[in-house]
Amino acid sequence: MREIRKILFLAEGQMGDSIVLTPALKAAKESLPGVNITILLFHRRKYINNDPTGNPYIEHTNYSGTAEIFRDNPNVDTVLELDRRAMRSLKGFARLKAEWNCIKYLKKQKYYAVISTFPQNRFVIWSFFAGIKKRIGEKGQQFGFLLTDKPAIKRSDSGVLNYFCDLLKPLGVTAKSKETYYHIPDNEIINAKKILDELKINQNKKLLIIHPGASDKDRQLPPAMMSELVKMLKAKIDLQILCAYSEYDEEYIISLQEIYKNKLSLIKTDTISGLAGILKTADAVLVHNSGPRHLAAAIGVKTIGLLEKYDDIMWKIYENDEMHTIIQSQKTCSLCSNGKCGGFIPDGEKFGANCMHDIDTNEIYSSIVRIINNP
Repeated sequence: MREIRKILFLAEGQMGDSIVLTPALKAAKESLPGVNITILLFHRRKYINNDPTGNPYIEHTNYSGTAEIFRDNPNVDTVLELDRRAMRSLKGFARLKAEWNCIKYLKKQKYYAVISTFPQNRFVIWSFFAGIKKRIGEKGQQFGFLLTDKPAIKRSDSGVLNYFCDLLKPLGVTAKSKETYYHIPDNEIINAKKILDELKINQNKKLLIIHPGASDKDRQLPPAMMSELVKMLKAKIDLQILCAYSEYDEEYIISLQEIYKNKLSLIKTDTISGLAGILKTADAVLVHNSGPRHLAAAIGVKTIGLLEKYDDIMWKIYENDEMHTIIQSQKTCSLCSNGKCGGFIPDGEKFGANCMHDIDTNEIYSSIVRIINNP
């Protein structure tokens, strides 16, 4: 195989997906000497800078938002960003012009290979017209005939982490390690300890951090059940509990406070590095199927994950049961079929699909005690 100089990863701009991509990036860097790795993040949920005409364009990151994941990552040379939602809002000629400008930008970079980490016809087309020689993506896409290499793999086959790594096989790359990575800035570790002092949290006792974040409300444990769990923990074991959350979780926290009534220790974070510093102080973290779950795992913190009934096929990716465990409903769900959760929230409820309401809080309690006391 000829020497590979530049590789482009097309990736979704989600926190969890970005963290889970890190083992594949490391494998590529270690297996291909001298390779230059670029990541192009396609954001679905945030707007980044656009030009005065309103056209979105590819830009170098300033490492805000989820791009923070790749700051100080030794396996990444360049991070680019594009606002996918803004691109989709354009119509007709304006859309074509914006997309053609992106294609021209990619062509100038002279990438040897592109790895599309998620099936997306538009970006397969971009890669083709940008003249990238080796175009790798999942088999079965509508425009898959434009790809040069089409591994017969799916996220649902062996999990997202293995999926990302297996996409590299056409380059002759095999991941030796599946450990995810995130570097916490030193100042965030110092700041986190100051925050615990201000909250009067005894750092000599075990600390459980609860993070209620999730990309969708159906993935969250109902606040009433979370309140019941917190009461159970406080009544039965000597444990410090801290709820960490972001602006996206404020509605959940308000509902939890209204139900719980008693005082909760709360910390709102607005950066990934700030959240990582806080999570690192914990003995274990209780999380949903979310970015914070993957962040905690990447920095070596034990996790108890609350997942929907069928989420484990794609996201049961941490195999060390002494460090990470998953809790799901043990009941059969009549509303969902083909091993896929439909996310049906019961009438009158704001949070939690039916299967999240069916999780046993006693099982959550037992798992927290087991994980947090495991040396």
